[in-house]
Amino acid sequence: MKGQVTIFIIIGIVLLLGIGFAVYFSSRAQEGSSPISQASKLPQKIQPVQDAVHECIRQIGTDGLQKLGQTGGYIDTSTLNPHVLFSTEGNAVRYAPHGELAVASWWFMKSKDSCTANCEFASKRPALTGGSSSIAGQLESYINTNLPACVSQISSPGCQITSGDDPMLKVQIGQSVLVSGEYPLRVLCDGQSFNVDQFAVDIDVNLQDIYSLATNLTSLQINDHILEQATTTLIQTFGGKDSQIPPFRDLEFGPPGAGHFWIKFEVKKNLKRMLASYIPFIQVFGTANYKYVRAPEGVRDPELYELLYNRQFLVPLNTTYPFLETNFRYLDWWEPYFDLNCNGELCQADTGSNFFLIPFSLDRYEFAYDLSYPVLVEIRSPYALDGQGYTFQFMLEENMRNSAPFTTDVNLPVQSASSEPSIFCSPDQRTSGEVQLYALDTETGRGAENVSVSFQCGDNNCNVGRTSNGTFILRLPRCIGGSLALTNLNYESAELSLDTFLEKPQNLSVRLEPIRTVGVTVKDYQVRKQSKNAPWEFEEASGLSRHKKNEETIILLSRIGEAPFAAFANVQGLAGSQMQIVPGKYNISTFSLLRQDIRFPPDERCVRIKKIFDSKKECSMIPEDPIDFNATSPFPYGMTQYEYIFTSEMLKGAKNIEFRQFVVAIDEVEEKDRIVEDLSEITKTQNRANENPALIWPVISR
Repeated sequence: MKGQVTIFIIIGIVLLLGIGFAVYFSSRAQEGSSPISQASKLPQKIQPVQDAVHECIRQIGTDGLQKLGQTGGYIDTSTLNPHVLFSTEGNAVRYAPHGELAVASWWFMKSKDSCTANCEFASKRPALTGGSSSIAGQLESYINTNLPACVSQISSPGCQITSGDDPMLKVQIGQSVLVSGEYPLRVLCDGQSFNVDQFAVDIDVNLQDIYSLATNLTSLQINDHILEQATTTLIQTFGGKDSQIPPFRDLEFGPPGAGHFWIKFEVKKNLKRMLASYIPFIQVFGTANYKYVRAPEGVRDPELYELLYNRQFLVPLNTTYPFLETNFRYLDWWEPYFDLNCNGELCQADTGSNFFLIPFSLDRYEFAYDLSYPVLVEIRSPYALDGQGYTFQFMLEENMRNSAPFTTDVNLPVQSASSEPSIFCSPDQRTSGEVQLYALDTETGRGAENVSVSFQCGDNNCNVGRTSNGTFILRLPRCIGGSLALTNLNYESAELSLDTFLEKPQNLSVRLEPIRTVGVTVKDYQVRKQSKNAPWEFEEASGLSRHKKNEETIILLSRIGEAPFAAFANVQGLAGSQMQIVPGKYNISTFSLLRQDIRFPPDERCVRIKKIFDSKKECSMIPEDPIDFNATSPFPYGMTQYEYIFTSEMLKGAKNIEFRQFVVAIDEVEEKDRIVEDLSEITKTQNRANENPALIWPVISR
């Protein structure tokens, strides 16, 4: 019985050895069948000829890649049609004013710039692979077309080279560019003839990741309007009444004067200079040249400076590209499409009035920007081509109409391949103890779904996954001083410190505040007077009045002392509005305008002048001419500013926020009883708010 068992054991060992040898030799056979190994099976004496052909392929392939990189993916640029004068009226942009180089626009408005509705958008992004017009197909054609001429110049002592059929090389794009295939050559060396037909060259350019990053940036422009966001931020930051660039919206109330004005032609020039200076500050998170911008010494508001350059100019990505650099550029010879809602070339405030006795002026600035311009996006692989570096560039077009992004329902087909993560972010490096994270939605009391979780350690940032039912369980790379960042467009971002150096399980929890969208309404406390010369008074017993149909109230909220957050609402007439809000302490400002006909008629004022024997009454009209307000030149109905704290509990389940304000009820006063002194009451609404703070606190309804 023991002998039979021994025989079976021996047979099993023999079978295992046989299978092992079969697998080994099979793998060696497959390894030897790779394009590069096949191309190396040649006699020693003709090896220099093969090396020379390989060098031809490398040179031509590299030249083709450079052409593709310069033009946004085109060797044959016949389909690129840049406009000679206007940079946004073609599917490509001339790099230099009188140059021949055209760079393809991967996203642009195909319709004329003057289009206002049902406009067509398009992309000249070529496919990476598949078909003769793809990047791989163009490169194959370029190499196969130019290779015979290069080979004909090869000189090898004692050898003669003759070609047979045309080359049939193929291009495979991955972490590098592999050029391989057949090119039948007959080599005669020292009376011996050899057939050489297999060639393979690996070009050190990670075109797959470059294309993936370019596609991701294009998709972000289409869906998230990254260039329009940067443009809006610049105009909000640098525009103003006293600036060379008009503000989106502003209100000036004070002594009479000529007001501020701009010449549209000059505004365009200043915008071009601004874009050329600040578009390069756009950064892409997760790329090699991303750096946190810190405010230099002497900056008046370092927090605002860092917010501007690290949030408003930051392009977020879920995938990291640690070996690629990105740069954005606008060159001021690229003529943009630009228009402002001005009276011809002169841009000025809607209103401006001068008054006798009590000088008064109200200027309302409200400018709608129409702006389109191209931005050059440059992706650079600094270590490619044996350290020489490789650059791929393309154009994206910014389109803003009426100061808002020009949107479209068109989406870009995603053809990017997955990129290889950095060593730190590799799953093999995730050797920490198990980390269990629970993210709570403070609104619903349930787990926050689909929240992106990333782990940062030093310069490494790894996107490690998303929550499911609020829970995320994973092992992470070892790190001291790391942090978890949780992001989702529907929540305020959160960050947790986390050390993962020791192999021990950790349980973490975080409360995520949703960005709540609430309705906004306004009610007024009216300040009234009973007769022509009576004082203006507020009676609390009169209560609140509804927002009037000709009334417009602008509400601005700016969070204080925490991560910056701003909210805005514009309530017009009887209709409500909406705003997005998160908990925090806010500075709240309300500005109310009455868009109806309000006239201050001339009022006769008389004084008696004493003389030696008698007196004389002298009269004059104040003002000399009527002061008129109307729909286009509205009356400043009320202005209020105060601080208020919205807590998480207050906002939980909130459906609407009612804002309250004091207004000067000049429309309730008969025209004959209106006098210029009434205008001074406008500035007193803030005083009444300060005296009665509890009356103006917002009221939340659920």
